[in-house]
Amino acid sequence: MKIKVVTWNINRAAYTRRNLWNYMRTMDFDVGFFQEVYMIPAEIRRMYHTVRGEMNAVLLSRETFDGAIRNYITTDSGNECVDDFYVSCTTEISGVELTLFSIYNYVGPGVADFAVFLDALYKYIECCPNHVIIGGDFNMSENFTNLREWGILAAEMVERLAGLGFRDPLLERSDSFTFITPDRKRRYRIDYLFIPEEFNVLGAGSPDEDEILRAKPRLSDHLPVEVTVEI
Repeated sequence: MKIKVVTWNINRAAYTRRNLWNYMRTMDFDVGFFQEVYMIPAEIRRMYHTVRGEMNAVLLSRETFDGAIRNYITTDSGNECVDDFYVSCTTEISGVELTLFSIYNYVGPGVADFAVFLDALYKYIECCPNHVIIGGDFNMSENFTNLREWGILAAEMVERLAGLGFRDPLLERSDSFTFITPDRKRRYRIDYLFIPEEFNVLGAGSPDEDEILRAKPRLSDHLPVEVTVEI
């Protein structure tokens, strides 16, 4: 079974962003992880099962999936930020159980807060019997220089998830990026899409930056990440 998975920070998306929603209708994805989601129009909800979180959503094609059940990471850390970093659900396709995580490391919490969440995520994955797919705006890159603590955490995350059997196909490309700083001097990969190694990756990429970042009006300040896999 072939499915297309997308993750994208859609930059304060509300009903009025008609060009964004029209573009999304052409993306033809089966699983979508979207961040900075304020409101989702009815025509999109008719096309996709929607699981909502704090400015965060998982969308599943109604043509591909029968539905989804929301599920939760449990933690005894007492850190109230943890629940706001993600939304997740479990679904099934062709006899394969999937657990899907959309991650949004929103501005505000610090490195220690997000590290607590990541530790809880790793523990969940270690015990989860399903195949897990993780995508989202992590707002950190191992190439960060001024925000070195975030860079270290990003590198540790990639290494830890690799040890748990995940790969991000676009991370394997040295020139991949999803965000350009406002001064347009630096490009970073801060959006990730982690796929189980046992899934066959058929294609991975992002649209041309002009199509997204320089559209009038601009679709988003992030590029989407798109991966097609065979499960």
